[in-house]
Amino acid sequence: MIDINNIPWCEKYRAKKIEDIKGQELAIDKVKMFLRTFPQKKAVILHGPPGTGKTSLAYAIAYENDSEILELNASDLRNKDKISQIIGPATQQRSLFKKSKIILVDEVDGISTIKDRGGIGELLFILERSSFPVIITANDIWQKKFNLLRKKAEIISLKEVEYKVIKDILNQVCEKENHAVSGEIITSIAIKSRGDIRAALNDLQLLSKMDSPELLIEAGERNKEQSIFTSLQYVFKNAQIDTKMLKIFDETNMPIDEIFLWIEENIPLEYKGTELAKAFNALSMADVFRGRIRRQRHWRFMVYEYFLLGPAIASVKDYNRTGWTSYRKPSRILKIWLQNQRSAKKKSICIKYAKHTHISTKTAMKDFLLLKIILQENNLRKMLKLNEEEIAYLDKPIIS
Repeated sequence: MIDINNIPWCEKYRAKKIEDIKGQELAIDKVKMFLRTFPQKKAVILHGPPGTGKTSLAYAIAYENDSEILELNASDLRNKDKISQIIGPATQQRSLFKKSKIILVDEVDGISTIKDRGGIGELLFILERSSFPVIITANDIWQKKFNLLRKKAEIISLKEVEYKVIKDILNQVCEKENHAVSGEIITSIAIKSRGDIRAALNDLQLLSKMDSPELLIEAGERNKEQSIFTSLQYVFKNAQIDTKMLKIFDETNMPIDEIFLWIEENIPLEYKGTELAKAFNALSMADVFRGRIRRQRHWRFMVYEYFLLGPAIASVKDYNRTGWTSYRKPSRILKIWLQNQRSAKKKSICIKYAKHTHISTKTAMKDFLLLKIILQENNLRKMLKLNEEEIAYLDKPIIS
């Protein structure tokens, strides 16, 4: 039985109707025109950054036109027998329950010219034979391998969604979920999402499960997170080793220790069985080199550390993976951050108290339990000029 409380909000609130698609009015009009003029062009390619609503638009269009959707992913195009036995006939037979049918080829970027030889050819074959319109989604359709595909289809670009539009969506979700979130936090999430509705909803859902508004900083680092999400996706989804893979974490805007935690947290989401064991073995070897670097200052070992974190973990797969995975923030990072926040407030209180009583900050920190009792007096708080956050910290029970 599915627990609705654990459904990702990006799926729970996925747009299901045309009016639910926000910020893509031009693309919607072009898709509607494509369907009206079919079969002058048999396919349309929706391309744009992640989280802009490409797949949702395809389903919303199908809903509006009372059409059945036959969804294919890049992995479906690897098996020629499957295409000829199942997909081929489905592109010819009319729907039993709907007025029409739409063929959706999702995430075509996942087709590899090396691992999936003939995959593009099979897709072109579907376009030629299909009796129904084909909608293709891609993040980057300008790769060389798609030269022939671009000639066969109309290309429609989806832009990054403006932060004001995302802000409205987040407010609507908060209302439906009965969560009170300040306008400042909503605005910050919307801006930092950089046009990615899915990422914004993920951040909002994460914050909804936390009991402190101070965790705004966790949602306010979208630039950093976008970098780590992109890097993890490249390592976890690709099997081949290339130049980009070799330096993937060199270009990630995050300390190497945090990268370790992100990889450790998310490996089980992408790997199973023997692959999972091999991936964790590569991570453990990287940790060995990290320890040697710290103890012995052998910085030349960093090349091995980065290789084991990227290419070594990627290479345990036999073929490229497709689909979207919701990567999780490492729980240990959050615990460390919370502890640092508590320590920072405690220290700032002790510094102010030590200055007025002519003792050392270290002594004040040592006697903080007594200090907490003393500072229950409002006049003492005013004398020390404690701010609202410091007062709130004093009023909370001490968390060991």
